[in-house]
Amino acid sequence: MTFRLNTLLGSAIGLALLPALAEAQDARFEFRSDNAVERSDPFIDQDVLEPQGASDLETGFDSNNWLRIVKPVGEGRVWRFEQQARLRRYEDRDDLNSFLLTPRVQYWAPVGENWQMRVAAEGSVLNRDGDRHYTRLQAEGQLRYRGQADRETVLRLRANQYDFGDQVVAGLDQSQWRLGVEQYGYGDERRSGWYLAGFLTDSSADADRFSFTEAQVRARTWRPLGEKTRGELRFEASQRAYDGPFSVAQAFEREDTRWRATGRVEHMISDQVTLFGEAGYVDNDSNIDLRSYSGAVFQVGLRIQNR
Repeated sequence: MTFRLNTLLGSAIGLALLPALAEAQDARFEFRSDNAVERSDPFIDQDVLEPQGASDLETGFDSNNWLRIVKPVGEGRVWRFEQQARLRRYEDRDDLNSFLLTPRVQYWAPVGENWQMRVAAEGSVLNRDGDRHYTRLQAEGQLRYRGQADRETVLRLRANQYDFGDQVVAGLDQSQWRLGVEQYGYGDERRSGWYLAGFLTDSSADADRFSFTEAQVRARTWRPLGEKTRGELRFEASQRAYDGPFSVAQAFEREDTRWRATGRVEHMISDQVTLFGEAGYVDNDSNIDLRSYSGAVFQVGLRIQNR
């Protein structure tokens, strides 16, 4: 409990100081807060590498908040200092209630005509149901190419290191490498567009049954539905294969195939406030019966940000 209170206090102090620091350094201050009621599979997220998993969808509240200082330093180079705080609460799963705190630093710089480099480093602490669940260190590098005004290609490499501390299930600590290729296409003023991406992830855990490789594809397309309204379609699919036997009773490697398809609408109430809603379906087909699930998902919420 002391650790949790200290973490929350440190977060609050850091968030409060960011605007003053931005003003003092002649930098731009940005804020964004996404708050939504949603039904989803939160345990599939990277933030929840729970060995017990879950066998159904969960309904809860998600509040994801960012404060950021953006500091241009000349010749297209930019430093970005960010503090993220995310709170999740679930109706029927107190053990999944969590608070994530992530300070992050990014550096953007041009590296030639039409090319940009972005590097980032961050550290995260996730508290679950009042106790520390994991700490995570992450580093990421990007190369972005924009040979045309309406096209952008992104090459991304990310490394994660998870430390789960004293867990009930041994062997969960792991390191991950993720390689991605992403393509954006934009219409007039970027009000319409599309996105297509592929990712490969390799995770090496202390125990083979938590190590895996995963291939994933993502696709999105969006267009205006009115002066202040935008519609979007989203699709993602992945296949994950684990390295070691799942258990003594089920002495074979786990394999999961997952897909999710949703439609989304966003409506600007003002320059600072946006309403959003999303609905669709998710399916996770696993050769381990307890890890298979499917059903309708939704999200209804409010975004507040400065522009």
